This record gives sequence, C-alpha cells and structure tokens, in this order.
Amino acid sequence: MNKKSALTLGSIGGVLVILIIIIAFIMTGQHKTSSQSASSKLPKINQAKVMKRVDYEMFNTANDLKYVENTDNILDNVFVDGEKIGEDTGRGIAGMIDSSLGYTSSNDMPAIYLKANEIENLTTKWEKDGNSFVAKGYFVVKDTGKKYPFAFEFNADYMILQEWYGKDIKI
Repeated sequence: MNKKSALTLGSIGGVLVILIIIIAFIMTGQHKTSSQSASSKLPKINQAKVMKRVDYEMFNTANDLKYVENTDNILDNVFVDGEKIGEDTGRGIAGMIDSSLGYTSSNDMPAIYLKANEIENLTTKWEKDGNSFVAKGYFVVKDTGKKYPFAFEFNADYMILQEWYGKDIKI
C-alpha cells in the first residue's frame, strides 16, 4: 500500500470513528434535541394533595386562605358562572356559588349546599409552560346529588392561583 492509499483509508476510518462517537452520544441521551418534550420532566401531580387543598379552601370554616398564592387579590382570580367576583361586585364567593346553585342564602360559609370531602371526576393537567396545572372536577350538591363543576389552577407548590365555579369554565 502506498502513502496516498494509506492516507485516504486513514481519513475515511477517522471520519467513521467520529460519526460512531456522535451517534453513540446522541443515543445515550447526553444530547437533548429540540424535538424532546419538556413535559416529560414534569413531576406527577398528587391528586390526594389537590383534593386536600380544594376541600380545605371550600369547606374550612376558618377560611384563612391557607393554600392561596396571593391572598391580596383572590377575588380578582375567582370566577362564578363566568363572572369575575372582584372587589367591586360587593358579593362574596359563598353568595355567588349559592346563587349559581339556585339558592338564596345570607350565610357567609362557603359551599353550604355542597357535600364536603366529595369530589367526583377529578382530572389534572399541566399547563404547557410547566409552571402550573389545572384541576377540574365536580362537587356534589347535598339535596339533589347533582354535580357542580369547578376548576382550580395551582402552581407547582400546590398553591391556588385561580378558581372557577359553575357553568362557563373555559380553561
């Protein structure tokens, strides 16, 4: 074999070795491509914890907003039948939920007409940004057994960001 043939064969062999190393590097997962989903790294949502948070916020008589991320503007982040409660409505969450259920009540206790600790069809889903997730489900009305829809948005620490009750939940 002459020098020219040996040099050509060595070059081809070197290129093949480099390609094999690159392929092995990609196959071992050391290299993340843009086609890999970021959602594959999201933690599993603990539905028992979600239920505990929702139950506490809805049925705790102390109503100290223990699991709400920003208690200063909570009424701006609560919607009943598509209507934002807000400070300017002059109505509280309990009264609006009672009205949504078809009851009239002056009672300030949240969810007086709903069965405590009874959530049906709870589903959870991470938002695309991976910073929050939404939990949807149904409360059960005490005297009729009908289902009343709700949804809560939580951050990754299970703090409540937004709440929706009744019809027109569009999330």
